[in-house]
Amino acid sequence: MGGEGTNDIGTRGRVPMGDRAGVVEVLLRRVRAHGWQVAAGRSWQSIRKYRAGAARTAADHADARNVIGLVLHAYEEACELLAFTRDGDDDALREQEIRRALDTVHSFGFANEFGYEIAIVGGIAKPKLAGWILCLLGVPRTDAMTRARVDQELAALEVGAKSTEEYVAIAETRALPTGDSSLCRWLADADQAFRLLIEGTPPP
Repeated sequence: MGGEGTNDIGTRGRVPMGDRAGVVEVLLRRVRAHGWQVAAGRSWQSIRKYRAGAARTAADHADARNVIGLVLHAYEEACELLAFTRDGDDDALREQEIRRALDTVHSFGFANEFGYEIAIVGGIAKPKLAGWILCLLGVPRTDAMTRARVDQELAALEVGAKSTEEYVAIAETRALPTGDSSLCRWLADADQAFRLLIEGTPPP
C-alpha cells in the first residue's frame, strides 16, 4: 500500500515493516476484514522513480512516475492488490496524471511471472486525507473544501491535526459514507477489487 505518510499507512512503510495500521489499511479492513494481509508499504517520498524505456513516455509527471513505481514495488513483493491514496493539494493536474498512469498500467497489461494482473485501488483524497476524516464524521461536501477549511472544521470538532491515532480511531468506528465523494468512490473500488480477488466475482 502507498500513502503520504504515517496517517495513511501507519508504520507499514518502515524497514522492517511495523505493525501499526494507518487509515488506508483500516478502511480496507472495513470493506473486507479477512482474506488478505499487508505485504509492504511505501510512502510517496520512498518510491523509486523509474525513467528508463517505456516508463519515460508513460509517466512524465512526478505523480505518474510514483504510481508506476508503486506498481513495480507491488510486483516485487508478489502482491495481488495495490492500494494507495494521494492528497489532492488543490493540484488539478495531479488527479489527471495519476489516472493517466493507471490507464497506462492497465493498457500495458502488467503481469508477473505467475500470470495474474494486479488489482489497483488508488485515487486522490480530496482535498487531502483529513477531508476523508471529516467525511467519515458526517460533514457534507468535503471534496469541495479548501485545505484550510478542512483544518478549521477538524479543529472545531476537536480532532487533532494530523493525529494518526485519532484518524485511525475515526476510520475504525464511524459509519462508512454513501454518495459520490472521492472516499466513496475509493471504497467502491476496494469492494470490487476484493470481490474479484477473494470471491472471483468480476466487476459489473
